[in-house]
Amino acid sequence: MKKITKEKWLEILFFAFILLIWLSWAWILPFNEGPDEYMRSRIVEYIVEYGKLPTGYQQEIMDYSWGFTYGFRPILPQIAEALFVRAAMLFTSDAFSLLFAGRLCSVLCGLVFAGYVRAIARKLFGRPAVQWLFTLLTVCLPQAAFLFTYLNCDSMALMATAMIVWYLLRGMEDGFSVPTCLKLAVSFSICILSYYNAYGFLITGAVVFFGYYLEKNRRGEHCWKEFWKKGILILAVVLILSGWWFVRNYFLYDGDILGLKTQNEYAEQYAMDILKPSNRQTYQNQGHSMLYMLFRSDFVISVIKSFIGVLGPLWYALRWWMYAGYGMIFAAGIIGLLAEAAGRIRRRKRGTAADCRKLFWHLGLLIAVIVPNVLNFWYSYATDYQPQGRYSMPMLIPFMYYITRGLYDLLRWIEQCAGAVIRKILAVGTVLVCLWIAGCALFCVVKIMWPAYKDVEDKSVVKVYTMEELYGEDWEERIEQ
Repeated sequence: MKKITKEKWLEILFFAFILLIWLSWAWILPFNEGPDEYMRSRIVEYIVEYGKLPTGYQQEIMDYSWGFTYGFRPILPQIAEALFVRAAMLFTSDAFSLLFAGRLCSVLCGLVFAGYVRAIARKLFGRPAVQWLFTLLTVCLPQAAFLFTYLNCDSMALMATAMIVWYLLRGMEDGFSVPTCLKLAVSFSICILSYYNAYGFLITGAVVFFGYYLEKNRRGEHCWKEFWKKGILILAVVLILSGWWFVRNYFLYDGDILGLKTQNEYAEQYAMDILKPSNRQTYQNQGHSMLYMLFRSDFVISVIKSFIGVLGPLWYALRWWMYAGYGMIFAAGIIGLLAEAAGRIRRRKRGTAADCRKLFWHLGLLIAVIVPNVLNFWYSYATDYQPQGRYSMPMLIPFMYYITRGLYDLLRWIEQCAGAVIRKILAVGTVLVCLWIAGCALFCVVKIMWPAYKDVEDKSVVKVYTMEELYGEDWEERIEQ
């Protein structure tokens, strides 16, 4: 019998820990205490009841406050959630148990996500301690952990981004073999059918794929024919697996393949007057520039804070020391990254050609960081001011990769300048940081979520919030500003 290594025991403990966190969180959380869960659940209920997909026009899933449905957008996560609910209906008819069954889809996406993140960590970092630092930063970030506990589209999108990153790494290693290309195409398809804000990874995949073959050709390996064959193969599989949704939208919504224009028209017709798109006061229609919103509003602070974690229906902030701790980790990572980048630029010989694979790899990851933040910013600027970190969450893996890489570079620099005692202190410190990150995730469940909801008698009932509860006593003034 093969002996289980220490590293394998750590992985077993890690997966058991995160599974316990997510299952407990999903059970504690009442219905609709995750953003937009009620609107998502209407789609799940429709699929379960009628055995078919709803259109965006469907009255059964309409929200008459906002005047639209999420049926206009990709609903692969809700299709999967409906399958979980149907399976649970064989054993129970309890409303909250069925809701919990649907949430298990998000939990499962989280487990798959964590599995790919561990594989990515082992591929990108040599030191086990740094691998675990990257893994825990990515998987146990409070806001990310929260997304794996309720009905949403973010959990599946995050899973897809992890799959894409992993198969790009595998592709650069095995020359984008046909099996890797097929798996990459499936990953793209899941991404496409889950969440528009994650579409930056489609560009990332194309950039890294192109960079790999550009470098091969630069080295004299004439392989553009192979590039086109495998590129067309990936595109064909993606069109087969995900193209049907946009063809469906084209015929349902008079050529509106994304469904967003039609959704906006519905909102204008059916929403409460104060929530109609034409009545929303935005920085754009008030004549303010994007720079004005960037520097004169709370957009940046709110996005950073809620990227780390603002739980429940955006009510429950973390403790100050959690924000401070993550802030210091991010700051140290960025400083280390910039210092290492400056050092590499100084050391690089003039006239030396860059490795296209590395160059396009980093370009692709930067695109994956930039795109969701640009979409997040533009939505708040031009459509509806909602500075939420979860809209930027698709950048999680590349962002944490660069933070971890910066921390690693900083540690190496300190080790080179310090003695053996300092190196031991740094090793212990890395372990303590990992434990602190895991402890924060546990704290969120035990000390924030449980006290907030332990007295809720029926967690299957949707709590109706007043505008004052959601936006404060001065909600009318704030919306009109």
